[in-house]
Amino acid sequence: MAHRFMVPASLLLAGTSAFAQTSPAPADQAAPPATTQPAPLTQEDVAPETTVDPQGVEGDAAPPQEAGIIVTGSRIRGIAPVGSNVIAVGAEQLERQPTATVTDFLRKIPQVQGFGVDASSPTVSGQGGTNTTRGSSINLRGLGPGATLTLLDGQRLPSSGVSGNYIDPNAIPAIAIERVEVVADGASAIYGSDAVAGVVNFITRRDYDGVMVRARGGLAEDYWLAQAGAVVGKRWGTGGFALSYEHTETDNLNGGERSYIRSDLTGLGGNDYRNSQCNPGNIVTGGRSYAIPVGGVTPETAALLIPGTRNYCENLRFGDILPSETRDSFVFNAHQEIAEGLTLNAQVLFSNRSYEAKALQQGSTSNLVNLSVPSRNPYFVAPPGTNPASVTVEYDFTRELGLINQTGYTRDRRFSGGLEWEISQDWEFNISGFYGVDDSAQVTRRIDSGALNAALGSTDPAAAFNPFGGGNSQAVLDSIFVGIFNPYAINRTRGGQVNLSGSLLSLPGGDVRLAVGAEFIRYTIDGGSAMGRIDSPNLLYQKQERNQKSAYGELFIPIFGSGNAVPGFERLDLSIAGRIDDYSDVGSTTNPKFGVNWSPVDGLVLKGSYGQSFRAPNLQDLPLLRTGAGLAVVTWLDPESPTGSSVGLSLNAGNPDLTPEKATTWSGTVEFSPRSTPGLLLSATYFNIDYSDVIGFPPRTANSLLDPNYSFVVTRNPSDELIQSYLDQGFTIAGIRPPVVGFFYNGQARNLGSIQTDGVDFNLLYDIDTDVGEFGLGLNGTYLFNYKVAISPDAPLEQQKSNINFPVDFRARGSVGWSNAGASVEVTVNYLNGYNNVLVSPVQRVESLTTVDFHLGYEFQQDSGLLEGLEISLDGTNFFNERAPFVNIQNGFDPGQASALGRFVNLTVTKKF
Repeated sequence: MAHRFMVPASLLLAGTSAFAQTSPAPADQAAPPATTQPAPLTQEDVAPETTVDPQGVEGDAAPPQEAGIIVTGSRIRGIAPVGSNVIAVGAEQLERQPTATVTDFLRKIPQVQGFGVDASSPTVSGQGGTNTTRGSSINLRGLGPGATLTLLDGQRLPSSGVSGNYIDPNAIPAIAIERVEVVADGASAIYGSDAVAGVVNFITRRDYDGVMVRARGGLAEDYWLAQAGAVVGKRWGTGGFALSYEHTETDNLNGGERSYIRSDLTGLGGNDYRNSQCNPGNIVTGGRSYAIPVGGVTPETAALLIPGTRNYCENLRFGDILPSETRDSFVFNAHQEIAEGLTLNAQVLFSNRSYEAKALQQGSTSNLVNLSVPSRNPYFVAPPGTNPASVTVEYDFTRELGLINQTGYTRDRRFSGGLEWEISQDWEFNISGFYGVDDSAQVTRRIDSGALNAALGSTDPAAAFNPFGGGNSQAVLDSIFVGIFNPYAINRTRGGQVNLSGSLLSLPGGDVRLAVGAEFIRYTIDGGSAMGRIDSPNLLYQKQERNQKSAYGELFIPIFGSGNAVPGFERLDLSIAGRIDDYSDVGSTTNPKFGVNWSPVDGLVLKGSYGQSFRAPNLQDLPLLRTGAGLAVVTWLDPESPTGSSVGLSLNAGNPDLTPEKATTWSGTVEFSPRSTPGLLLSATYFNIDYSDVIGFPPRTANSLLDPNYSFVVTRNPSDELIQSYLDQGFTIAGIRPPVVGFFYNGQARNLGSIQTDGVDFNLLYDIDTDVGEFGLGLNGTYLFNYKVAISPDAPLEQQKSNINFPVDFRARGSVGWSNAGASVEVTVNYLNGYNNVLVSPVQRVESLTTVDFHLGYEFQQDSGLLEGLEISLDGTNFFNERAPFVNIQNGFDPGQASALGRFVNLTVTKKF
């Protein structure tokens, strides 16, 4: 029998709630699928089955229950969400992936766009903001990580990071995950806020019978990964437990270790983005620049300064693309039937992650600075023919102070428990509670602007700083390297819910089922920052709190089914869901959802859904003086500057006037699995999302002035009154205020505008049983018809599909696999279509990217001895080491769409006892 890559019914029926799920079926019950392509669940996959004797199930499989389980996207047990597809990825498929983390694999699913939160970037693509602690997240449909709801066993996780603007699922040990379910459809009627683009639910092992240990080592050029984990568990007739632990270490990847990452792109037909903040640097006065020669310059050798010359440096490439990381994660699940039909369950999650990154940053407190040097400095040099009171020196501190060292941590704790009561064969009552906390912080040692200003203005040669190339004593360097930037946040989520579900009445088409429930959740964030001198920093503290009260209901109506099927109506199911959410700070909202599944003939299912969704503002974005708020002195690429760059002020601020985001989503699906061709599944889904009042931050990067979409937040040559108005509100300038401010960039959070997107997801799966094993073919992809964006409330919608910093129009993933007698082979091709770099003129067409992944595995078939339960696999991504496509921007590649890692190969050894 062929085995499609979907979670089989024997697995799905083994749990009793979204919190309490089961382990995958052992190898002797279901052969591993030949491909790891995700596939939609069907109603048959989750329908109730007959209970089996628990003692009759071998390995790590748990006994099915009559009532079925709760599948992501529905609150009704035994019912897959009507009208929406659920993409399922099982534990065995996750184990066979050549990626280092679960999020890395999920980003290969075409519905998941590369923009969002990623360890390779300190910013949050898709909605602006910062990724200070270098976390990761999932981003469905490219709408931003805040529009994707991430769950752990059907319950919310605390927000991650200093800004609390994403969920990092890598806190969950991969070895603990039984499966992942993805619903790429609006689901606020089921789950409330954030489920605009969809839901990703990580379902962990409810219990386990035995011991499993796993070791993994991975290598790429100048990069390595080491991982070890174990699962220990026991199952008995009335309960069980599973304890999972995983330790992961990764190396850093520095930009200098990739030859194609550079700033001077003229050899590739691009621009020269090299930086003029060098060592030796440049003197700028009277609108003219003078390159400081090698060895420096003194008043006696000032004739060496030639007007109109400038030093340019290839120094921005030497920051870390990926930080080094160490992570320890632990999950404990337990359940026990304490009376007939009454079961207690509990879960504990611990995760500690620390990281370190070397950074090269621009700004008056970082490596690359524009120094204002007064004439009283004993080392002052004025170019010939000038007599200024001060000069500007473009300077790079890296040679003297090294790269900026950023260290940080994220600590996650989560506790939950619940009681499940099977009132009757048809009805079940659940009550549960949870508490989660995410503690994140970063520490960056850097130059203190006050101390630097004092050293530049000192008249004492022993205490003054010399930026003219003559060298400085260690004592002087130590006197200015006394700054600190320490943002932190503690995000807490706690709450409880009750749920009642069961059958209302029986119709000829089946049982009408109902789920009703209520939730209470409290969100808090305690955050702030310490910034300035390490011995007397400026302290900023904010505490925000929100209470959410909710009530929901969901009704499933089978109009036609096996009991009353007629030609043209083999099956017809309807669902109606609604939810009311009341927030203590942003008001209340009501969101409905309607779904229909119609099977006119056997093997053909037509689905449709319509719903409304919303997203409340992040708590951290509401206070004006949010964590990290301030005015930063920046040097950005500037198409209006004769030198190619300008010095200005960039504002980071919250906004107490933010309003919730709203969305209307609808979709239609055709799903065909002909009985005449077992193992074949074809499906196509049209989706349409109208997303309004989108909250975001205008991006604050070196390329920001190149993007005409955000010209409305740029003020050229700002007045002193404008700058003072922000200082009067409590903002401070990080760095020395430049004598001439070329621009003011308002990066305040705001309801930017709206997004309208629609497209088609397609899926093909075909498993073929032969005498020499099982072959599997898989192909899935997404094609966007539109991705239109109104960048502000008053702006018109403009097509941004396949433009840089937005989703590409087409991405796909195809695979061919074979498995037999414990051996498995799979080759996967990933395709990303080309797109337009609109940041340059003329517009650059970025090349498409095709990469190949592979899997080779063998599970020993011995039933005794050392080889029993042993499995070895060799996996790789980007086997042919395809370079990231050239993009004419700073550093020459786009981390939002491609990885600089290159070929990554890992060896995994798993042993089950």
